[in-house]
Amino acid sequence: MSARVMIRLLVGVIGVFYVVLAISGFAAISDDTNVGGGLRGGNDPDLLWGLFGVSTVLNFIHFLFGALTLIAAFTADRTKLISGTMAGAFVALLAYDIIMMLVREGMDPLAINTADAWLHGITAVALIIVAFLPLPSPAGRRERVARDRQSASSPESRPR
Repeated sequence: MSARVMIRLLVGVIGVFYVVLAISGFAAISDDTNVGGGLRGGNDPDLLWGLFGVSTVLNFIHFLFGALTLIAAFTADRTKLISGTMAGAFVALLAYDIIMMLVREGMDPLAINTADAWLHGITAVALIIVAFLPLPSPAGRRERVARDRQSASSPESRPR
């Protein structure tokens, strides 16, 4: 499997994870959810999968980021560019996570907790690696193959 396919697969898995996380978060919010329901969260959020904070706003963000990351996985010529853009979005979300955990007094509209911050940080690092990972260009490979074929068929290369 080529490096390009592996990168697209990794980006696709990240996108699917965030879409599933968002849909599960939406399903977890009910009228009984007192701190994560509606458009607000709290210092003691209801937890999705026993780990992640639940809020409608955060679910929308996860769904949007997951969908855009999935789009990155399916656009072969722009995977690295869109992955870099999404890495920036996750870095911004991580910065929000850290600031809210340090200075929060009262309600946090995203219901951020430490697990969310780690998730966003790990995702940002993975997408930064994908965005800046050097890959051989397919055009360069085609040129090398054509040059090798040409040199193999030239009369100078044939034994006498």
